[in-house]
Amino acid sequence: MMLNQEEVPLALQSQEVIGTLAIAVLPLIAAKQGIVASLGGILAHGLKEGIPTVDPKIQAPLWLLHELGVRAITVEIGGSAGSVDKVVPEEERARDTSDPFSPGNIATGRAMAVALANLSSRQFILNGEVRQVRLLEREKMAAAMQAVVDIRRLNEPIHLTTTRALATLIASGVPVSDERVDAIVSLLSDLGVPGITVDPSTTTITFEGPFSEANAASSAYLQGGGPAGVAAARARVKHLNGQPAQQSAGARPPHAPKARRRR
Repeated sequence: MMLNQEEVPLALQSQEVIGTLAIAVLPLIAAKQGIVASLGGILAHGLKEGIPTVDPKIQAPLWLLHELGVRAITVEIGGSAGSVDKVVPEEERARDTSDPFSPGNIATGRAMAVALANLSSRQFILNGEVRQVRLLEREKMAAAMQAVVDIRRLNEPIHLTTTRALATLIASGVPVSDERVDAIVSLLSDLGVPGITVDPSTTTITFEGPFSEANAASSAYLQGGGPAGVAAARARVKHLNGQPAQQSAGARPPHAPKARRRR
């Protein structure tokens, strides 16, 4: 990797080091920084502190940038400016058809790079409007998860329960800018749901297009699922995408609509 016009040899980093870096990057993504800019900022801070380029604190972000296709980067030491000077062309990167979440790609950091890039660029369609999926604090996400648990019916698929929770919020007049909406949108995105349209007049929800295997796989990996967890998430999404377009949510109280999928 070229860093500030100097060649830096890269060494494999441990999963502990890569995981620690991910924890540092997540708040930057939550602040709406792109993954490359976030990693560049971490490099700038490390160089300002005088950390040598052989140190894992410099090597790990360089590794993730390399796995994202970056080959040369300039960073402003201690600052926020910088530039990506060389990137592997998209068509060349597309030739690598290996599973990003295979044990080998987990070991090299590609899995983390792919998952963080996915998380930083996610969108969700809510009532026809495209919105960025926000990352929220653990406490706010815990409250959203508990709200879903509280209304889950026996044997109900979790994506339908979570969708009902969002539809209920919207039907009750909660603004779509409310953080409670953001939290449940984030949960739905983790499950691979690409978006929904809620029609309170007919108590109907429409899923906007096929479920996202990439979102579900990335979330499963980031939540510690490993190859087995990723495989289970993918299998669930493939099963859902293979279902008939209309899915019944069963008997429902007011503001808990039936669901169907838009193809």
